[in-house]
Amino acid sequence: MSTPTDLAPKPVAQRSRRLPILLAIAVLVATVIAAALLLFGGQPTAEPEPAPAIELSLGESDSLASCLQFDVAILADMPLALLGTAQSVDDTAATLSVDRWYTGGDADVVTLVAEHRSTALIAGFDLVPGEQYLISATNGTVNYCGYSGPATPELLAAYDEAFIR
Repeated sequence: MSTPTDLAPKPVAQRSRRLPILLAIAVLVATVIAAALLLFGGQPTAEPEPAPAIELSLGESDSLASCLQFDVAILADMPLALLGTAQSVDDTAATLSVDRWYTGGDADVVTLVAEHRSTALIAGFDLVPGEQYLISATNGTVNYCGYSGPATPELLAAYDEAFIR
């Protein structure tokens, strides 16, 4: 059973020793709350700016040029590869909205620019607005010989094999 001396208030000196500890805990709690508000606070975040469009050359047309046999290992070494949907096509340029980057970019739009020929026919395939294309490029120039073309199931599988490991 408690005696009256056990319930008596503690001396002031004993209570004053706990005061710095309580103050330190209060400061620590306030600091944690302030840091959390700064990191996760209600400030709205701005939408990131879209990456600038990328422009690729269609290169020179050379009907006598020879192609290497298509190989997924060669495709895997391409520095730029994407899946895009043709938005507009004219005699000098074709604009593709990027559906997926495999490697080498982050732009939302890629423009294919013809230097001395029509963009309507690129390496044996027509660009048609609304259709999807797989495009690879090296040094800013679109690769042909089967490394770029309409997004057929076979070419999609090759791109997946080359870039999704």
